[in-house]
Amino acid sequence: MSRLKTVQAFVDEARHLRRPSDLRALLACITMEMGFDYFALIHHVDLTGYSQALTHMEEGRLVALATYPESWVEQYIAGNIVANDPVLLASQRTNIGFCWSEIPELIPVTPAHIDIREQTIRAGIDDGFTVPAHVPGEANGSCNFAMATGRDLPGANLGMAQLVGGFAFQAARAMVVNACPDARLSDKGALTQRQLDCVLLAAKGKSDWEIGRILGISQGTVKRHIEAAREHYEVGSRMQVVMRVLFEGRIGLVDALR
Repeated sequence: MSRLKTVQAFVDEARHLRRPSDLRALLACITMEMGFDYFALIHHVDLTGYSQALTHMEEGRLVALATYPESWVEQYIAGNIVANDPVLLASQRTNIGFCWSEIPELIPVTPAHIDIREQTIRAGIDDGFTVPAHVPGEANGSCNFAMATGRDLPGANLGMAQLVGGFAFQAARAMVVNACPDARLSDKGALTQRQLDCVLLAAKGKSDWEIGRILGISQGTVKRHIEAAREHYEVGSRMQVVMRVLFEGRIGLVDALR
């Protein structure tokens, strides 16, 4: 339960941050607390606009925050590695977090991918865990937690990293979208109480049939409530709805998983 409380504290603080530099500092802190050495939170797009000063986020252009070695970041951007990075390509094939050792199970690994892997190791980054971030109609993104060469992944904290990565991307995306006057997050109001009830029970792993029995409504009505919540947030899956509701503070992690 202590891990959940740590994640909840991260969410509560990240929700109120307005400056990218503050989010980078907060994410760097919990990255180390989870046992990772580095993180990279990025949109999978041309990164030539990246600035250490984070002006690209302040101006609403793209999500890009990282604590990777600066020399590797420069090499990565100059070589446009983002276009063929096997980690990022693999993240487009799944909605859940994965260890980099699982990449061959997600995509065909080419000699070019192997070369990128070798470059990464030479840069001092050996292994990692990636949390995909897919928002319909937008560029794909991910939160990547990495280990320095020779250090093992903190296996006991991968579930925690899945949650932190998802929430971190939401916080960063909100900063970028709200920084652009023509693309501010629309205020559609809150979910109805019944929609929220259905989402909370879905977060607990209940099926539509089980939710209907608990709430005294039909299975079809449950499905419509959750679909309305999905459309409200303009996301592609129930899990993303749950993550958004958690991030907004409408429900807490402990409540969702109890």
